[in-house]
Amino acid sequence: MVKKILVPVDGSDHAFKALDLAADLAVRKETSVVLLYVIASRELPASIRHFAEVEHIDGPPEWIYEKLVAKNIVQTALERAQEKGLTRIETILREGDPAKVIADIANTQDVDMVVMGTRGLSDVRGVLLGSVAHKVSHLAHCTVITVK
Repeated sequence: MVKKILVPVDGSDHAFKALDLAADLAVRKETSVVLLYVIASRELPASIRHFAEVEHIDGPPEWIYEKLVAKNIVQTALERAQEKGLTRIETILREGDPAKVIADIANTQDVDMVVMGTRGLSDVRGVLLGSVAHKVSHLAHCTVITVK
């Protein structure tokens, strides 16, 4: 029996398709949903650095991402889930390697299923290292459904 579904969101079409599927499942099964945004540890793009400078926003990159990107994406996902009829929704923002964070949340928070978008990475790094969805499917101890 599925009691809790984890949905990693990143603002992509694939993530929102995964959210729609998870919402449909959750409404039918009266299941709670956890929306997760992972702030990847990485260099800020020049456009965001410039925006932070112009707006006099000081702080570490993860804080700037949280303020400028993550909260907006999570809020959009939350509203979309509510429009689908979900009432039991939790939101989480974390920093780190997306695959590891997603799997860690799935393995430590009684998650029964992860529903996530999948996107092919076109660069060499993606071919060599594999996608986040692929890594999560190996690291998580629960069912992982990927949505295209």
